Amino acid sequence: MMATAAVYGLARIKTLVREPEGYLDMVLAHQDIASMAGPGQFVMLKSVPGFDPVLPRPFDIVDTSPKSGTFRLLVKVTGRGTRMMEELAPGYSVQVAGPLGKPITDFNFKSCAILFRGCGAAAVLLFIKEAKKQGLVVHAIASAAQADKLVCRNEISSLADTYEIATDDGSEGVEGLGTVVLEKLLAENPVDRIYSCGGGPFYLPYLLEIKEKLPVFLFLESYMACGAGHCHGCAVPRKGVSGKGRSYALV
Repeated sequence: MMATAAVYGLARIKTLVREPEGYLDMVLAHQDIASMAGPGQFVMLKSVPGFDPVLPRPFDIVDTSPKSGTFRLLVKVTGRGTRMMEELAPGYSVQVAGPLGKPITDFNFKSCAILFRGCGAAAVLLFIKEAKKQGLVVHAIASAAQADKLVCRNEISSLADTYEIATDDGSEGVEGLGTVVLEKLLAENPVDRIYSCGGGPFYLPYLLEIKEKLPVFLFLESYMACGAGHCHGCAVPRKGVSGKGRSYALV
């Protein structure tokens, strides 16, 4: 799938479910976004007109249905802007821009492990669907602080060849970080690539180490104002680039 120009306009909310707790799971109607979006892309969404809040918010495109002209978002309610979105209901229209970001188009591998934490699951579902459509083996590892923080579990577990869970408190699956499960998985299965989304501070040290043996790809997320690269809110400093301040390794 080639990257396409973003479209701007209104999307009508078809369904909105307030579950799991602390999330808004919504399906929106916009034919162009549903038809063009690829794995790893997102939309900028502004739920109310006017200047409060001033800026739209970025949200991963969880899934698409080009046939019905709809796409799905999973919104984690964390701050004032997302709390205002709790007032939305089916039939409301919201301002959207998308699809934004560079879609994942390289599926030239046989198997991969994908490690995600919490709402990072929202970013990887479309990628897993495309990988399975192309006949690839996908090992999914979901992690969260506790079992009730796991999201998209039914969809991902039904798609992936294997689906394992790690929780910090041991309430389900392996107790500890998802990297514990990943390490065991790599010892027992052939894996060509690793993808990861969410849990950066927890996972980055291990991923930096393992990247010497396997290609590692990160879904990077950041607060941003435009979603198109103009405001530089999404910029991530690269290791080896001269300049002051902190530097981050490019995995």
